[in-house]
Amino acid sequence: MRSRQAKLAAIGAGALLFAGFALAPAAVGAAAPPVYPAAEVHKPSPIPDRMILIPTATPATGQRVSWRAEATADTAQAQILEAPRALGQVAPAPGAVATVPAIASTPVNTTLGYASTYHTVEFTGLKPNTRYTYRVGDGTNWSAWTDFTTAADGFEPFSFIYYGDAQNYIDSAVPRVFRQAFADRPQAKAIVNAGDLIDSANSEEQWGQWFKAGGFIDGQVNNISIPGNHEYSGGLSTFWRPQFPYPDNGPGDAELKQTVYTLDYQGVRFIGLDSNVQSNAALMAAQTTWLEGLLKDNPNKWTVVTFHHPVYSTTGTRNNPNVRAQWAPLLEKYGVDLVLQGHDHSYGRGNQVAARKSATVHNGVAYVVSVSGGKMYALNGGENWTGNGAEVRSSSQNTQLYQLIDVADDTITFEARYANGEHHDGFTIRKNDKGERTVNEIRTAENTVGEQVTVDKTSVRRLEQVKVSAYGYDPGEKVAVWWREQDDDDARRGGGGRNGTLIGYEKADELGRLEETVRVPVLVKKNGTYVVYLDSQNQKITSPAITVTK
Repeated sequence: MRSRQAKLAAIGAGALLFAGFALAPAAVGAAAPPVYPAAEVHKPSPIPDRMILIPTATPATGQRVSWRAEATADTAQAQILEAPRALGQVAPAPGAVATVPAIASTPVNTTLGYASTYHTVEFTGLKPNTRYTYRVGDGTNWSAWTDFTTAADGFEPFSFIYYGDAQNYIDSAVPRVFRQAFADRPQAKAIVNAGDLIDSANSEEQWGQWFKAGGFIDGQVNNISIPGNHEYSGGLSTFWRPQFPYPDNGPGDAELKQTVYTLDYQGVRFIGLDSNVQSNAALMAAQTTWLEGLLKDNPNKWTVVTFHHPVYSTTGTRNNPNVRAQWAPLLEKYGVDLVLQGHDHSYGRGNQVAARKSATVHNGVAYVVSVSGGKMYALNGGENWTGNGAEVRSSSQNTQLYQLIDVADDTITFEARYANGEHHDGFTIRKNDKGERTVNEIRTAENTVGEQVTVDKTSVRRLEQVKVSAYGYDPGEKVAVWWREQDDDDARRGGGGRNGTLIGYEKADELGRLEETVRVPVLVKKNGTYVVYLDSQNQKITSPAITVTK
């Protein structure tokens, strides 16, 4: 009886569910609800929002935070303490919490009919490599407690994230990129934005969307942003400096204040430039002189430069000759490691052709253009690269991307991923203490075979010496050096057989280079053609044909 009642109850529930679906078309035909007004969505209150962590010029001992709230200049404040194991019912020890008044409170008139007031606090005298907990507010209305960790005083490995333009679809397509990047690198210490964070420079609605896209991440990961052309409209966005109170250590021109700045973070010198003024000769010259000074006198092993307009454009007929003419020579001369750019709403990564050392390795600057938002441009086939002595090594269009960059003592590992987390591109920069480096592509079955060994001569005599060079190895990788006849089928296929004469075994250096002098064996045929074949765990590569004349 109970079983029969249960079945009847289930049938009844199904009928009700079906009835609900049957009524659905009538509901669809009803008037759509109104759009919730942007003025209500983004309206400020006494509760702090838009919190963002801003680096100082001394990130080991200082930190800035900016936020928005309806608070007066004399009540805006923050509290900070070394991160405790618990809060809430667990009260901090007496004297553990320091209260710090805001150093700036700036109202910004908005497009939504009200003013948004931004506050900035600066924490000083902090301990290096120490985790802190802070909150901001007016003494009554507070944000949630949020943690950050100061930089180490000197080199320590760390990770950071890089985005190209967000700009469009900030409330719909961009958030998933930001969240996926943070999910992949929750330990990241900084986020670099290469301009065009929003589309309309002074849009309160768009700035609100941008901060919502980042959410809690902004309050605990240092933000290193530079303005793009969409942060300008009759001048720099009125939101920029109140939201992003960066170090005022640029060239000294008032127009470049907090859009051009630098900071050293755990062995990396970050330099932000403003390419939006490339038509202003005086401001470009000031930045160029300032840039060279920072590159010439740089105690850090690694250098990362970011600006909006690319040295080599990836899309359309775009071209930035002033940026390329004034900054690219300095970037190459002083060995900048990464140049992170935006503007072109596509992905492009490459280098100068003159820096190429092998099919998979160069020793120059790595230039990258990327996009994180939903607005897309078509690729131009790399014309702006090839027309200016450069080459594209990886490109993508109609894709949203984020970049994960891991800094170690002797390497920087760079990976670009799509919004869904899939891999797109990657490479590793190796650098020794002399400042020499190699930039190595990710290995594939196709790029680790074939003719990649260079020799100083292709016409030799018996017992003559030949200088051999090759790249792309792991540091210390063991390599067997063979002298083989060119028509050896196994050699042509890049096989691992033992045909020919074994010259010996060598090890790649710390940059994955192999440079060796090989003596032509005595038992070779006159007018015979041979190759030097290098056989290792990761590569099976050969030299061009070498002819024996005597």
